[in-house]
Amino acid sequence: MLIGGLLAMGYQSARNQATEDEQVVGQANMAALPDSVRTEMRLKLEREALMERVRAMYTIVKHECTYMGGNIDSDMLDKSFCSRSWNKLLMAVRSKEHNTGTLFFEVNKWTMSYESDLVNFDEFEVQDLNMDDDKMTATVNFTVYASDTYTPARIELVYEDGNWKVDNFYHLKYGLNMRSQMWHYLGNDLIYLI
Repeated sequence: MLIGGLLAMGYQSARNQATEDEQVVGQANMAALPDSVRTEMRLKLEREALMERVRAMYTIVKHECTYMGGNIDSDMLDKSFCSRSWNKLLMAVRSKEHNTGTLFFEVNKWTMSYESDLVNFDEFEVQDLNMDDDKMTATVNFTVYASDTYTPARIELVYEDGNWKVDNFYHLKYGLNMRSQMWHYLGNDLIYLI
């Protein structure tokens, strides 16, 4: 609950700034601007809100790693920060893990490491941002620094329920697409998701 509240405050701060920026320009001035300029302004503001949201998420992940000795509750993070689609797929994976006595996740998808007590996240960059009328998606690249290594990583996000939510994780050093790996792990169990 605390995590969601902190993120909502940070995200709302970016949204409020976007609203203030629009008010500064003024509605009359906005109408006078060409569509391409309005689109660019909207993309710039959404990019800033997206970056604030992602940085806030990973600040909480780092906090959890530091104070929990690397034993973060990934499922709690998933419920708070991931899309409905991701969580539905995750529940199918958890069910198969339980029924077969096997484990799917070897690497922590949030920290991209086996031992995640000392991690740092940096070099966040919005790689792609699509703002269609019916769906908004984004891709953010970043680097995870552990005590003696670094890992390039990527997350894909969707705009859902008024927030940016993680929809997939990529471990770029090993070329892992977590969503694809989950589908592969489920194999014949996919019928339960349809």
